[in-house]
Amino acid sequence: MYAFHEGYQRLLDTVVEGVPGRYSGLKGLKPMKDILDLTGKVAIVTGGAMGLGSCVVYRLCEAGARVVIVDIAEEFAEKSLEFYAEKGYSVKYIKTDIRFVDQIEAAVDFTVKEFGGVDILVNNAAIWNMNALEEMTEEIWDYSMDLNVKGTFFFIQKVVSVMEKQGRGGKIVNIASVAGISCEPAPVLMDYVASKWGVVGITKSLARALKPLGININCVIPGGMMTPGAFNTPMTEASKAVRAKMPQITQPSTDPDEVARAVFMMTTGVSDYMHGA
Repeated sequence: MYAFHEGYQRLLDTVVEGVPGRYSGLKGLKPMKDILDLTGKVAIVTGGAMGLGSCVVYRLCEAGARVVIVDIAEEFAEKSLEFYAEKGYSVKYIKTDIRFVDQIEAAVDFTVKEFGGVDILVNNAAIWNMNALEEMTEEIWDYSMDLNVKGTFFFIQKVVSVMEKQGRGGKIVNIASVAGISCEPAPVLMDYVASKWGVVGITKSLARALKPLGININCVIPGGMMTPGAFNTPMTEASKAVRAKMPQITQPSTDPDEVARAVFMMTTGVSDYMHGA
């Protein structure tokens, strides 16, 4: 049996001696509803016009955040803006191809101009192609790397410069993929697998640098989701033949909102102790 000690009992009180401001005891714990509240926060969601991105935008708005959608899909974005307006949510859109750094910089500048700053970045925009090994071209490879890896990195770079000036920390959530760590679809998703490995690497390599700035950077790694992109990916006959031999590659079955909830949690105080996860 453990012997009772007043030192332990102090944990139930309002302060722990010698650790001011870091632990306030059970009586001083912040209510969970406040930890999940994003009122006053400003978020950018890349690829936010459809699929997982649109679910993330909805969850952030629901918690009180103001959001900028960054996407090339204008028609999807405009329909989304109509939907959010009816809900009374504060959402804006800027057409952006994140393969190009000047467009990334313009999107962040737009966000600061419209909403006064940036507190949350969700790097969700991505592309994938179903190509067998012999079908891979330099153009296809470069497109995937520029969008999935380069775009993610330089969006972080620009947003971090804003967050550092603001001096109030921030949250960055990168979306990778289980494909990037399992490599199972490699014969038809080589460029995608490599790029998502890169997203994981970016997340881990920046964690130590961003922690002193009060910025949490973490990565969510979903499997196949039921999104427009998943169901409309063109496949060549060669890639179909490769995929037919791999029964472990199945049709996507996950509701993207199930993933969006995890992304949302990483943008809140729930992730305050998480860096590079």
